[in-house]
Amino acid sequence: MVWDVTIIHNIVLPTLFLLFVGYVMRRKSDASPFNKMYKKTPPEADGAQPIFGHLNLLGSGDIPLCRKLGALADKHGSIFTLRLGIYQRIVVVNSWEGVKDCFTTNDKVTAARPDFTVGKYLGYNNAVFSLHTYSPYWRKMRKFAVTELLSSQKLEKLKHLRVSEVHTSLRELYMLVTSSPTGKTKTVDMNDWLRQLTLNLILTVVAGKRFKFKISEDDECTEFKKALHIIEVFKEFMYLIGQSVYGDAFPFWIVRFVELKRPVVKRMGRIMKELDSILQSWLNEHVKHRRQRSTTVEFGNSNNQDFIDVMLSLIDDDFSRGLIYPHETIIKATALSMIIDGSDTTAVHLTWLMSLVVNHANVMERLRDEIDSKVGKDRWVEDADIKDFHYLHAVVKETLRLYPPLPTYTPHVAVEDCKVGGYDIPKGTHLYVNAWKVHRDPRIWSEPDKFRPERFLVDAAGPETPPPWKNFEYIPFGSGRRSCIGNTYAMQVTYLIIARFIQGFNLETPSNERLDMSEGLGITLPRATPLDVVITPRLPPSFYFDST
Repeated sequence: MVWDVTIIHNIVLPTLFLLFVGYVMRRKSDASPFNKMYKKTPPEADGAQPIFGHLNLLGSGDIPLCRKLGALADKHGSIFTLRLGIYQRIVVVNSWEGVKDCFTTNDKVTAARPDFTVGKYLGYNNAVFSLHTYSPYWRKMRKFAVTELLSSQKLEKLKHLRVSEVHTSLRELYMLVTSSPTGKTKTVDMNDWLRQLTLNLILTVVAGKRFKFKISEDDECTEFKKALHIIEVFKEFMYLIGQSVYGDAFPFWIVRFVELKRPVVKRMGRIMKELDSILQSWLNEHVKHRRQRSTTVEFGNSNNQDFIDVMLSLIDDDFSRGLIYPHETIIKATALSMIIDGSDTTAVHLTWLMSLVVNHANVMERLRDEIDSKVGKDRWVEDADIKDFHYLHAVVKETLRLYPPLPTYTPHVAVEDCKVGGYDIPKGTHLYVNAWKVHRDPRIWSEPDKFRPERFLVDAAGPETPPPWKNFEYIPFGSGRRSCIGNTYAMQVTYLIIARFIQGFNLETPSNERLDMSEGLGITLPRATPLDVVITPRLPPSFYFDST
């Protein structure tokens, strides 16, 4: 972008002047006797810059945000303050006591969301209800999703789709492995395979879609290329949704105008245009099919009934009357929310679980022994078997402890003055909960950085067996009215994929060396490197081609 004299005089200089004035006013406000006498606010972390505050900390570097915030907690205490620009304060909560205050006493007070740029450009102007603030729209859509899409009864009706997709993906993996020159083993990037599998699983449920992925080295079909494109679009979406935008830190229209010219905001607009085109085409297909059907089939009684079908049946002009979005936008935004929440977080969790298991051969052996002893090699693991796999449950829970799906929760906003951890939290403060740090609290977890599934076994002694999703020491899916509504689906998918994969394949690293466990950047804390492992089938070929 070329900056001419007109732009500098009319935009840049006034913006800098307003920022300077706002900075001076803020500093005077912070130093006022009233604030010092009557407010006990959390300590502010060091490293803030004039005007910009801690923007450099939040938006730069190659260290994951959860680790940055955890290091600051070690230095300043479990609850501390960051400054975002001139006015906006962020309180970071790193302890279970602070989390309890946020999501019990102050649950309603802290249920709001900030109006960030990502919600506007990547969330249909915040129609994606996980990004929407606490409002009648949010309450109505959350209730709809819980009762009409993700209830236990609805998920049970979709069980056959889940089982079929897992089996199909395992068969494709078997074909990929056996197509290698050796015919027995092959090195596979499990990161890619798990992303493909989890995306297909949620697309089947949401839109009735499934994409064929590569099963041989020369497989370059049109469908495969289309699938790769969709995966890349969703991957870029997840990257962009975690980006910092300066316009969110400075409440001036001039700053927001200049921000529109930045490449990151342009990328948001471009990727959302592609996503909307995909979602609109799926919606149009469903509308066309509904018109062709002479009778309406009850949800769950037909393989063609997916989430978009349900939403078309229930979300109409009457449903959206009084809401701020038209019904078509609500359907696309809800479908997008389900796809994003149901694919990327699950794939990242499964990738870390696989990584940990490969690096701990004793855990792999114990998992396989448990599955073989309870199910054997004469049939595939079924959903009904999962309850008997106590060690598998412990491995999954321990992975969620070390790598929660969202290490740092989507920001909350306090809509009233409140207290968290004994500190005064003024109205308008943003609240960041660092679940990653809470899960590694040495007061609760001995050797908190070590992978020890045994700590979650029912017969283990001591305080390290908190009932999952009940105590605030263990919050992989959040807590309170903003907690994750898809945890039941995520766990059903996780247990079935891991159990059948361990049952059907052996895996090891190419050189029998430990995997690199470096963490990448992103809101879901993905691996920094591919998960390359050598795959070997361990069951008769007929198992992979059965229709089970």
